[in-house]
Amino acid sequence: MDSIEIIRKFVIEPIKQLDPSLSIHPTLVYCTLSVETLGALIDTKPIRAREQSKQRFASALYHLFPNQYGFVNKESFLYDSLRNHSAHHLVPSAHLIITSRSETLRHLDLHNGQRVVDVTQFAQDVLNAAQVLIRKIETDQIKSKHIADIQFL
Repeated sequence: MDSIEIIRKFVIEPIKQLDPSLSIHPTLVYCTLSVETLGALIDTKPIRAREQSKQRFASALYHLFPNQYGFVNKESFLYDSLRNHSAHHLVPSAHLIITSRSETLRHLDLHNGQRVVDVTQFAQDVLNAAQVLIRKIETDQIKSKHIADIQFL
């Protein structure tokens, strides 16, 4: 399985099956972990390299996402508040407000000292980042990685 297959099968297809307005929490967790997966496909290390999560998460945000993500992740804010809390506790940090399609709160803005994460926008941004990475691989800007085929029974 190469990088493009991984992106399509384990990032794009599952996110497209989620509805953030109905399943805000699963969408948030899956999208958050997908950021790190995209980052793992950017660097030159083996995909299963250890102790790379912080760098890979940041790398995806800085190279594949809109600029505001990199700005907000300054000092690893999104990594600590979103990724670590989601991965280890299944809940985001209290430094975040999680919403879906809010009419008053804007994605990644500050509101009363908390950062807003609009899960609908976040899911779309992850899908867009996945497409950006596919284009970079197809145009040889990034080398595709290979892992053994994964079988689900």
